[in-house]
Amino acid sequence: MTKKRKFLIVSHGALAGGMRSSVELIAGSAGGLQVLQAYMEGSEPVEAGLARLFKEEGVEWVVFTDLLGGSITNQVVRAGKDKPVYIVAGCNLPLVMEVMLADAGTPVEEVLVQAIAMAREQLVYVNALLTQPDNDA
Repeated sequence: MTKKRKFLIVSHGALAGGMRSSVELIAGSAGGLQVLQAYMEGSEPVEAGLARLFKEEGVEWVVFTDLLGGSITNQVVRAGKDKPVYIVAGCNLPLVMEVMLADAGTPVEEVLVQAIAMAREQLVYVNALLTQPDNDA
């Protein structure tokens, strides 16, 4: 049985909601994208949200977290143990969009390796680029 791929952003505070807002602004409605925002007044506890989402049958989850080694990532690792959950820590907007817009038929591991490589290229100190001599002359 082919699993349906869904996406989840989990963050300390409102980062996850802001990232979803940006994804939807740039790429349109992101129906398969869920968010959990931890440690905010009125927010669902992360453990409860993960348990609720990960119990869904026939789904492989790609989970983006904000910090490697942070409490959020640790909770996702525990909740996703022995489930079809693929966790990427330290996410950025180009990474999330690249993964979400990838061909659903491509194996998730392949999508993630390519998207992480592409996202690393997006981390650029722009001021240094501006001071480089123009090589087109």
